[in-house]
Amino acid sequence: MDWEKAFFEQYQDACVGRLLRGIIHNLNGVNQAFSLQAALFRNMFVQGEKMLQDAENTCPTADCGLIPLRELFRKRVAMVGQMEEKVETSQRIVARVLPLAQLYGIEQGLSVSLAAIVEMEMEILSADSFFKHRIEKTIAFSPDLPPLRRRCLELHTICFVLLDNAANALRDSSARTLCLTARHTDDLFIIEVRDSGPGIEPELASRIFEPFFSTREGALGIGLFLAKKTVLDMGGSLECVSVPGDTCFTVTLPLAEVV
Repeated sequence: MDWEKAFFEQYQDACVGRLLRGIIHNLNGVNQAFSLQAALFRNMFVQGEKMLQDAENTCPTADCGLIPLRELFRKRVAMVGQMEEKVETSQRIVARVLPLAQLYGIEQGLSVSLAAIVEMEMEILSADSFFKHRIEKTIAFSPDLPPLRRRCLELHTICFVLLDNAANALRDSSARTLCLTARHTDDLFIIEVRDSGPGIEPELASRIFEPFFSTREGALGIGLFLAKKTVLDMGGSLECVSVPGDTCFTVTLPLAEVV
C-alpha cells in the first residue's frame, strides 16, 4: 500500500535521526565530565602556583611548602585516568558515526558488527531508567558471527523494535530478564530476542504484527508491524512464540542480505 511505503521511508529517516540523537546525547555526557575534570585541573594549578609562591617567600631553602603541594598533585594526578577513560569513550562513540554513512549505501567497504549495533540501541534505550537498572540483560553471539556490510539501518530498526518491545513487556512482570542471541548457518542469519514477561494471549497472537494494533495503552502499534515489514523486504521471516514467562521473537534473514 502507498501509505505503508511512505510511512516506512519516513521511519527510516527517523531511525537515522534517533541514532544521531543518541550519539549526541552520549557525547554531551562525555563532554560534561571532561569539562568538569578540566575545571578541577585549572583550579589545581592556581592553588599550586600560590603554594609555590608561599614556599619561596617563607622558606626558600626548605621544602616546607612543597609537602602539601605534592599531596595536592598526587590527588589530582589520580584524575588523569578518568579523563583518559572519558576521551576513549568519546572516541568510540564518534567512531560509531562512520557506519551511518553506510546505512544508505553512501560509502562502500565499511563493516560493522552486530554487537556494535545492539550496543548502540541498548545505550539509547538505557535513557529509560527502567531498562537500564531493572532488567537483567544477556547478550550472546556466536563467536564466528561475520561482520555486516549491508542493511545496517534495517538491522538497527529490527533490534530497536524488538528490544523496546521486550522491555515494555517486562514492566508489569516480577521476573525481568531479556536475552538477545545471534547465530548463523551457511546461508541464514538468525537473531532471537527473548523476554520473561507475561506472554501474549493466544487470541491476540495473530494480531501483533498488524499496523496500529497494541495491547499497551497509548502505544501507536507500529513497531512490530515495521519490524516485520523490514524483515520481509529483506527476504526473511519474523516469528513469535509466546507462553507465560517466555516470549521469543526470531528473525531469520538470508546471510547474503547482510554480509
